[in-house]
Amino acid sequence: MMFTTHSQACANRPVYKVGIGSQWPPFVMYNPTPYGIDIEVTKSVFANANLCIEFIQLPSSARGITELEKGLIDILPSASFSVERAKVAYFSAPYRRERMRLFSNREIDPNSSLIELFSSGHTFTSNPGAYYGEELKQIKKIEWYDKRLFEISSLERRVEMVAKGRVDFLIEDEDAGYYYINQLGYHSLVLHPYVVNDNAIHFMLGRHAFNRSEIDRINTAIKSLSETISDISKKYRKDSE
Repeated sequence: MMFTTHSQACANRPVYKVGIGSQWPPFVMYNPTPYGIDIEVTKSVFANANLCIEFIQLPSSARGITELEKGLIDILPSASFSVERAKVAYFSAPYRRERMRLFSNREIDPNSSLIELFSSGHTFTSNPGAYYGEELKQIKKIEWYDKRLFEISSLERRVEMVAKGRVDFLIEDEDAGYYYINQLGYHSLVLHPYVVNDNAIHFMLGRHAFNRSEIDRINTAIKSLSETISDISKKYRKDSE
């Protein structure tokens, strides 16, 4: 589905397609048009860079990189850097950070690491297509561990599975996890101290669509809007409390 957000001033100018996935509060939500932290940040950054955009809803987040590589979309927000991804796209300067954490309603040794929890036979749920860091990437290469990780695209369903004891742990961005827990009232879920991954978040920019000058404009916009981006994040975090 396409959501046109640009003005008449963009009528005779290139319009870049921004791929966004399924609902992921507080970053991407629909009502029915998209809104959320990453939607507002994207609008602000590309308006400041004087580049026109429109949002394209993808069937799932996992489809994003494939669509970008094919040239069907031009921009992916919410992107973690990896060497493999850098082969198919440019990366902007970071515009926020993402902390992947563990949520559970079980009493677990707070000093347990991720590999220790997998080794103990616990089960996990995560989002297909999301990047959770090198540690989980290596863990998934071991078949016995990988069978204990259930990938489900709906965050609401993932939270529900943990709240109802069907799996032991939700691996999720800290803000997204808290948002759904508070919205759904699953206050029995608690945050485990272990940080699965803490990394910068960028825009992935299609190599077919952007040149060096345009990337510089985007990076300059991100830097100049640091306070605005912080205020956007704070607003949505406050709404989830």
